[in-house]
Order: sequence, then C-alpha cells, then structure tokens
Amino acid sequence: MVENALFYLFAAFTLVSGLLVVVNRKPVNAAMAMILTIAGVAANFFLLDAPFLATLLIMVYAGAVIVLFLFVIMLTDPDLKPLKAGWAKTAAGGLVFLALATAGAVWLFGFSGALPAETAAGETALAYSAEAKVFGQILFTKYALLIEAVAMLLLAAMAAVFMLHSRRRTLPRNDAR
Repeated sequence: MVENALFYLFAAFTLVSGLLVVVNRKPVNAAMAMILTIAGVAANFFLLDAPFLATLLIMVYAGAVIVLFLFVIMLTDPDLKPLKAGWAKTAAGGLVFLALATAGAVWLFGFSGALPAETAAGETALAYSAEAKVFGQILFTKYALLIEAVAMLLLAAMAAVFMLHSRRRTLPRNDAR
C-alpha cells in the first residue's frame, strides 16, 4: 500500500520534471529539471529493489553526463546577470534540497529496512549482490527496457542542446555599417 503510493508520487514527480525539461526556455533550467527527472526514476528503481541501478543512474547520468551538459551549456551561454541577482534564493533552495536528500538517505539506509544487512541464508547483502553474472542477467532481461528509456531520455536532452545551440548561430546579425 505504501509502496504503491510512493510509486505514484515518484512517477508524478518524474512526469512533472520531465515536462519541465521540455517546456523550459532556458537550457540550464531544462538540464536541472533533467536531473530531477533522473532522480525520480532512480527513486522508483529503489522501490523495485534495485538499489545498485538507482545509484548507478544517479552517479553516471545525473552526476556525470548531465553535469557535463550543464558545463557545456554554461560555457556557450555565459549570461551571468540572472545568476548573480538570485544567488540568495538559489543557495537557500540548495540547502533545503540538501537537508531533504540527507534526511531521505538516512531514512532509506537506516530506518526503512529496504536494504537488509543479511539475507535469508545468513550471508551479507553485499556478498549476495556481488555476483556479476546474476547482475548482468537481471540488467539485460528484467531492466533492459528501463535502461533503454533512460538512454533515450539522455539522447533527447543531447539533441535539444544541439538544436538550441545551432538555432542561436543561424540567427541573422545586426551589422551597423
């Protein structure tokens, strides 16, 4: 019952943040919404008892690829006036997010019981999940569609960045001659 409610909550969060990726006019805001979308998908991976995939999704896509997109976007469009004007609100929002993320991580790993310390056979959970062959079979059978969906989401973001950048180059210049 609680898992279903959490699934619907994270699914709605993922859909709303995915919609924000599409409708945002500023590429930096769209990339930030993309990070939220990936976080929502990762939360649903945790609900599906796939903590490794969720962690991998956060570390690889949100932690590396989207951050790389952010650097590319910021380097091609260095408009710093809006960033300088609202730094206090941004810092406050970041601190609130950090506090919520920390509380969620403490709850998940400490109190929820979602990650057991031992399996039914008495071996540790880390030793149980460390077998690469079993992980590979699950990854390429049960979760293959989800991994491909995340890859398509990343491809769409990359295409949008290229489209926005090329559209800016093709605009006519105002030459004062």
